[in-house]
Amino acid sequence: MKVADNGLESSLSQQSIPSKKSLINLEPPSEEYINSEISSNQKGRPLRFGYPNFVELTPNNSGVLTVLDDGRLYWKLKIRSVGAYSLNVIFDRFHLQQGDSLFIYDASGSYVIGALTSQNNKGWGGLATAPIPGDELVVEWIGQTLGEGATQIKIGAVNHDFLNIFSVLESKVGEFGDSGSCHTDFSCIEDDTWMLNGRSVCQIIVDGTEYCSGTLLNNTNNDGMPYVLTAGHCLGTNLSPSSVVFIFNYEVPQCQNFVDGSKIQSISGAELRAFADQMDFALLEMSVVPPDYFRAYYSGWSLTSAPSSIVHTIHHPYGDVKKVAVSSEEPVEDTFSATSRFGNVFLDDSHWKVSKWAEGTTEPGSSGAGLFTDDGSFIGLLSGGSATCSNPVNDYFIRLNKIWDYLPEDSARVDLWLNPTGEAVISLPGYDPTAGKLLRVSHFPDNGIPQLIEVDEGFWTGLNDLMITDVAERFNEFASGKIYGIFLIPGKIEADGDGEVDIKIWSGSDKPQSLLLSQTLTIKARTGDKEILVLFDEPVSFSGTFFAGYSHSYDVPADTFAVYQISADSDSENSLFLNSDNGGWQSYTSISGKNSSVAWIDALVGEVVYTDSIDVETFDTFYIAPNPASSYTILHTSENGNGEISIYDLNGRLVFITDIDFNENRAELRFNDQLPTGVYLLQLKINGKMMVSKLVIQR
Repeated sequence: MKVADNGLESSLSQQSIPSKKSLINLEPPSEEYINSEISSNQKGRPLRFGYPNFVELTPNNSGVLTVLDDGRLYWKLKIRSVGAYSLNVIFDRFHLQQGDSLFIYDASGSYVIGALTSQNNKGWGGLATAPIPGDELVVEWIGQTLGEGATQIKIGAVNHDFLNIFSVLESKVGEFGDSGSCHTDFSCIEDDTWMLNGRSVCQIIVDGTEYCSGTLLNNTNNDGMPYVLTAGHCLGTNLSPSSVVFIFNYEVPQCQNFVDGSKIQSISGAELRAFADQMDFALLEMSVVPPDYFRAYYSGWSLTSAPSSIVHTIHHPYGDVKKVAVSSEEPVEDTFSATSRFGNVFLDDSHWKVSKWAEGTTEPGSSGAGLFTDDGSFIGLLSGGSATCSNPVNDYFIRLNKIWDYLPEDSARVDLWLNPTGEAVISLPGYDPTAGKLLRVSHFPDNGIPQLIEVDEGFWTGLNDLMITDVAERFNEFASGKIYGIFLIPGKIEADGDGEVDIKIWSGSDKPQSLLLSQTLTIKARTGDKEILVLFDEPVSFSGTFFAGYSHSYDVPADTFAVYQISADSDSENSLFLNSDNGGWQSYTSISGKNSSVAWIDALVGEVVYTDSIDVETFDTFYIAPNPASSYTILHTSENGNGEISIYDLNGRLVFITDIDFNENRAELRFNDQLPTGVYLLQLKINGKMMVSKLVIQR
């Protein structure tokens, strides 16, 4: 939360330094500029959405600098650019000391970036930030000292969004800023290998003004070095990777294409590791490794010269949520007759040509997106082409096998970074550092219909005449673990003033009992049909069943916050629980007299143990082969005796369980067609020990 929400602003002494403007009004772009930029947006160039206002704003010349009662300095600066759909900030100088904190938030305080700390200091000395919705933002800093050898803050650019990038899902009728109607949302695909690759795809913002797409790739050390490959033209002619912002997991949840995704999982800054203008690629190393709660995947790759399967790309067209385009034909080697950002002609025979998309297409903003074979191998990245929704033909992807080591200069070779071991390899599997360790657990059923169900002048999950004060979703899949945050999908938000709800985690068995966490969520200026990710300051440990939800107040004037729920059939287990002043905690079934229900509240959990029947002790040896498997696999372990196999899907749901006998440290596991093609987590319990491993089913 911003400083004022923590009560610090109220503790200010009278030692203010009021010599500077507290609000900076910037000159918005002209209509001629906007029209010119819109007309020039095309594939083969980044999607420009912002107009840069170059400034020099520091605590010495702008905002209000105040001394707190405890002696610390407090700086607050408001910036406005009338008519902007969003604003983002580029710091020319950003160097915080240990103990400093800096926040950036919108005028209502409901959309917050921060706290940024000394851990966000970059080697180049500045920082780029993701967009904040609205035409006004606030920068707020608290620290000890300013100046040479201490904290240094200088804002060099504030970028005015003229495309309304936060509203790409509000209209599907072709308003500018929306991707075309022919696209398939990423979360609607059913192939788990493709789903894994999608977790490696990121939206890229360059200089706070342009959009592209990129892919996080594995290297032969399998060590999680954060290498992102994108198009060279995405960096423009300034080649400024330090100002690049990477946004992960921006997608609609559960294939509900009317619900906008969350964009808060971002990383700022990178180093340029390899670049070749005449082959249109840039390999970037992000400034930090994606934290575990990103659940980032590092895609595998192939240097094949003859892909023998259908191909697909995963991308962010027009800065929209993640989409998928599929070609049913094999790509062919070809020459892309176009010029680079610097005016160079692309090298002959350096691209894959996708002659026609059978599903979807690419658009401006898709530049840099990866081309994948059906087995998930990355083989190239988008340079440009002419494909549109109405005529989805002729897109060109620079070939990975061409940029691998074609040019002699070290600065233009990808192999030095993706193959640091120097092995004679032509392909590499992907790397999933959080497999089995971190899950987004959702009870929302496939093809479910989200509803706001009315009851007595309100909604079951919101305010109503029954005076329901608390809404909770029960999670009983695990014996123990840690909760990193929760996702909420509200269907209705109405706030008066500084609206807020209290996010809560409870322990309990048949109903919520002990409160484990309470964290305030500001809801003013938020809208329904947009996913909200609430990350906790520290993970919350749990043992046994836990409940995740929120509390709201009936104070007048009252705020309304209601998440979607699902009406299930009578055979389904109810997981929605409600608390009222009159009846206390009750299941939805009991209080409503209706069938069971699920609240659309998902949990982000890690370090999970799936059962409490054994001590958590691992084996000396455990591996599965074949893996991928079709109808059976062999389990190898250092243990012998009777064990139990439990197989879970990637939402943590148990889909297969059986007893198994180990002789000579091995056992055969047959599942035939009981498990569809996909990626699973296999848990083996034997002799008081447990191991979990990834199992891939391919047919």
